[in-house]
Amino acid sequence: MNISQNENELVIRETPGCLWLFGLFFAVVGGVFVYGSLGGLADFGSQPWWTIALAFVMGSGAVAVGIWIIYRAPITKIFVDRIENFVLITRYGLFGKREDFYYFDEISYFCLAEETDDEGAPIWNFAMKLENDETVKITSLASHSEEYERSYVFQTNEFMRKQISPSQIIFEITDEPDAEMR
Repeated sequence: MNISQNENELVIRETPGCLWLFGLFFAVVGGVFVYGSLGGLADFGSQPWWTIALAFVMGSGAVAVGIWIIYRAPITKIFVDRIENFVLITRYGLFGKREDFYYFDEISYFCLAEETDDEGAPIWNFAMKLENDETVKITSLASHSEEYERSYVFQTNEFMRKQISPSQIIFEITDEPDAEMR
């Protein structure tokens, strides 16, 4: 995620380019298999029917997985305007653009949504808690690093004045050498 801020606007961008490339890889390789099984390759007539059918099924599956990967990882832009008191969440996906608009009064605070991955380890998503107790997951890319996601939560809440910035003063007691004590 990338964050930029000026006096009255905060913009957070999440661009899952690596996932889009991964999905594109699946779709392209699967497309070659589908193309070949439909007679597009030179040795099409010399192949047994079951290899052609297998290539078509596997290629179609790979194309579907590639599209699914790209669909599940939209480009997300969160725009927070302190003057107009609103948050605009824009998602650019495979099938177009979707915008969600919230006023500050509708939002309780930004938070982390905890889930578990396939191995049972906790993963964290940037989310928003609404006044009606609904949690809206904002990002599509979960992170194993709670501190990384928490920094965005803290900065967004502080910018919206939804929580008071904590002050931490750490005093460390150190022993002075005897020479300094005299």
